[in-house]
Amino acid sequence: MAPAPDPWQDYRRHRRVLLGATLVGLGCLAVGFAFARSRHSATPLYVGLGMFAGLVAWGTGPLSEFPCPHCGEPFGHRGRSRNLFTRRCLHCRHPRGG
Repeated sequence: MAPAPDPWQDYRRHRRVLLGATLVGLGCLAVGFAFARSRHSATPLYVGLGMFAGLVAWGTGPLSEFPCPHCGEPFGHRGRSRNLFTRRCLHCRHPRGG
Protein backbone atom coordinates (compact mmCIF):
# COMPACT_ATOMS: atom_id res chain seq x y z
CA MET A 1 0.00 0.00 0.00
CA ALA A 2 1.43 3.38 -1.01
CA PRO A 3 1.71 6.14 1.59
CA ALA A 4 -0.73 9.02 1.34
CA PRO A 5 0.62 12.01 -0.60
CA ASP A 6 1.68 15.01 1.43
CA PRO A 7 -0.95 17.75 0.93
CA TRP A 8 1.62 20.42 1.75
CA GLN A 9 3.89 19.47 -1.16
CA ASP A 10 1.69 21.52 -3.50
CA TYR A 11 1.82 24.47 -1.07
CA ARG A 12 5.61 24.38 -1.01
CA ARG A 13 5.70 24.24 -4.83
CA HIS A 14 3.45 27.31 -5.05
CA ARG A 15 5.73 29.14 -2.62
CA ARG A 16 8.77 28.32 -4.76
CA VAL A 17 6.94 29.55 -7.87
CA LEU A 18 6.14 32.85 -6.12
CA LEU A 19 9.76 33.24 -4.99
CA GLY A 20 11.04 32.50 -8.50
CA ALA A 21 8.56 34.90 -10.09
CA THR A 22 9.58 37.62 -7.63
CA LEU A 23 13.27 37.11 -8.35
CA VAL A 24 12.72 37.15 -12.13
CA GLY A 25 10.56 40.25 -11.71
CA LEU A 26 13.30 41.98 -9.74
CA GLY A 27 15.73 41.10 -12.52
CA CYS A 28 13.37 42.66 -15.08
CA LEU A 29 13.10 45.74 -12.91
CA ALA A 30 16.90 46.01 -12.62
CA VAL A 31 17.35 45.62 -16.39
CA GLY A 32 14.64 48.21 -16.99
CA PHE A 33 16.37 50.60 -14.60
CA ALA A 34 19.72 50.10 -16.34
CA PHE A 35 18.19 50.70 -19.77
CA ALA A 36 16.35 53.76 -18.49
CA ARG A 37 19.61 55.28 -17.23
CA SER A 38 21.55 54.49 -20.40
CA ARG A 39 18.85 55.74 -22.78
CA HIS A 40 17.78 58.73 -20.64
CA SER A 41 14.17 57.59 -20.93
CA ALA A 42 11.69 56.41 -18.32
CA THR A 43 9.90 53.99 -20.65
CA PRO A 44 12.17 50.94 -19.98
CA LEU A 45 11.74 51.50 -16.26
CA TYR A 46 7.95 51.43 -16.61
CA VAL A 47 8.16 48.27 -18.71
CA GLY A 48 10.35 46.60 -16.07
CA LEU A 49 8.00 47.74 -13.31
CA GLY A 50 5.01 46.37 -15.21
CA MET A 51 6.75 43.03 -15.74
CA PHE A 52 7.65 42.87 -12.04
CA ALA A 53 4.06 43.56 -10.97
CA GLY A 54 2.66 41.07 -13.48
CA LEU A 55 5.02 38.29 -12.45
CA VAL A 56 4.33 38.79 -8.75
CA ALA A 57 0.57 38.81 -9.39
CA TRP A 58 0.91 35.65 -11.50
CA GLY A 59 2.88 33.90 -8.75
CA THR A 60 0.54 35.01 -5.99
CA GLY A 61 -2.65 33.63 -7.54
CA PRO A 62 -2.19 29.88 -6.97
CA LEU A 63 -0.75 30.40 -3.49
CA SER A 64 -3.71 32.48 -2.34
CA GLU A 65 -6.16 29.85 -3.62
CA PHE A 66 -4.41 26.86 -1.98
CA PRO A 67 -7.11 24.82 -0.19
CA CYS A 68 -6.62 23.97 3.46
CA PRO A 69 -6.20 20.18 3.82
CA HIS A 70 -8.38 20.26 6.94
CA CYS A 71 -11.42 22.37 5.97
CA GLY A 72 -11.04 22.80 2.19
CA GLU A 73 -11.37 26.58 2.27
CA PRO A 74 -8.60 28.81 0.85
CA PHE A 75 -5.75 28.70 3.37
CA GLY A 76 -4.42 32.25 2.93
CA HIS A 77 -7.52 34.36 2.43
CA ARG A 78 -10.94 34.85 3.90
CA GLY A 79 -13.28 37.23 2.14
CA ARG A 80 -11.32 40.38 1.37
CA SER A 81 -8.65 39.59 3.97
CA ARG A 82 -5.49 37.99 2.51
CA ASN A 83 -2.37 36.85 4.29
CA LEU A 84 -0.06 34.64 2.27
CA PHE A 85 2.43 34.41 5.15
CA THR A 86 0.00 33.11 7.76
CA ARG A 87 0.97 30.07 9.80
CA ARG A 88 -2.63 29.00 10.40
CA CYS A 89 -5.66 28.64 8.15
CA LEU A 90 -7.74 31.80 8.29
CA HIS A 91 -10.92 29.69 8.45
CA CYS A 92 -10.28 26.76 10.81
CA ARG A 93 -6.93 27.80 12.39
CA HIS A 94 -5.31 24.52 11.21
CA PRO A 95 -1.49 24.93 11.45
CA ARG A 96 0.54 25.16 8.27
CA GLY A 97 2.55 22.05 7.59
CA GLY A 98 4.87 23.39 4.89
